[in-house]
Amino acid sequence: MEGILTKTEKLLHSYLQDRGHTPVIKLLDKNLCQMGDLLVQSKADSALTLDEQALLTASREWPLPFGAISIANNVAHIWFDRVAAFRATLAEKEWQADARAPTAGTIYIEAPTGKEWATMSLTEFRADMLRTVVKNCFQHAGYTVVQTGEEQLADCPTANATRVKIVQQKSKAVPEQCIELLCGSVLTGSEIQNAAQYIGLRANDMQLIAQHRYGLRLPDVSKLQRLVSSLGRSAAMVDMLHTRHTHVIDMRSQQGILRNQCSSKGASFIMYNYARLASILRKHTELVEQGAGTAIPPVADIDFSLLTDPDEWLLLYAYLMRFPHTIQQTIGYGQPDGRIAPYHLLNFTLCLIKCLSKYYRRVRILTENRPRLQPVMLARLYLIRSLFDMLRVILNILDLEPVEEM
Repeated sequence: MEGILTKTEKLLHSYLQDRGHTPVIKLLDKNLCQMGDLLVQSKADSALTLDEQALLTASREWPLPFGAISIANNVAHIWFDRVAAFRATLAEKEWQADARAPTAGTIYIEAPTGKEWATMSLTEFRADMLRTVVKNCFQHAGYTVVQTGEEQLADCPTANATRVKIVQQKSKAVPEQCIELLCGSVLTGSEIQNAAQYIGLRANDMQLIAQHRYGLRLPDVSKLQRLVSSLGRSAAMVDMLHTRHTHVIDMRSQQGILRNQCSSKGASFIMYNYARLASILRKHTELVEQGAGTAIPPVADIDFSLLTDPDEWLLLYAYLMRFPHTIQQTIGYGQPDGRIAPYHLLNFTLCLIKCLSKYYRRVRILTENRPRLQPVMLARLYLIRSLFDMLRVILNILDLEPVEEM
């Protein structure tokens, strides 16, 4: 699952090496208009001498061609051709799971325990969540994933395969082709007896947040109860996931419980913004059906030169374009000695939501149905729809139930 950004990086690295340079390439995520998207430094103290026009010409054959290059001393600032980058990234849709047969290898991992929440400790709940999220990440990255029981895991073949085991304490000698993923304990006191009790507690919190912060009003009581229950489970999972999986979570006191809740920018924030995107897209569909709007055309017919807002580029470059790398980082690049880190994907998601929320609150997506306003609206809708699709994929990987109405 190597994305077009990684492919372009490798081509640039090879190009520079062929010309005698030992480059360090950095992906930037701040001040992109001024600093560029890529920063290239030479490991040597000598100046970085390059034919800028030759590099621009060579990059035209790469997945992401360059639009401008600025070189000063031993540092090169490179800007992508943004129109080409929008078109290539949104056409590739790299956030989708690969529909082809898995080719990355085979992963054996323990299946969740299947225990009821009322009989499950929060440590067991956390371990089950890790098994599910890690399994989903490997599956999305193109691996064949086989779930098995804990006792059968040791007998799984190691040829062209890796075993992933969730443990409370790492072995002194880890078996060959085996990754031991340490799951820190969740310490609880008398206030929390089991996972069901904590999920119920978080469900109450989510109902208050949804009603008072986001204005949730659902007259259907049964629908409200299902939504609140779903939000409670999602909140509990995000609470577990936003702490590094190796760390102990201390919830033995009320202060500890509150300290470990990722509430202000947690599950409710993710779900509200997902529902907000769903609402925008749903409203546009209704306008099209009523003859008061224009359907979103194919990517080839979109004028991406109209997407000039810095946040529009940031959403594409830092999130849509980097999603494949985030998945690889989360699974430790699939190496037996790699560091699997599920919190990477959650942090990526929270940063994406923060950027997205700021953008659509500041920029009006749906505009009046006037010919001069249509092109930019359709370009923004195409971007929003792509972000919505990627968020749906992320929620599926994190095993969080999507909420399209709040």
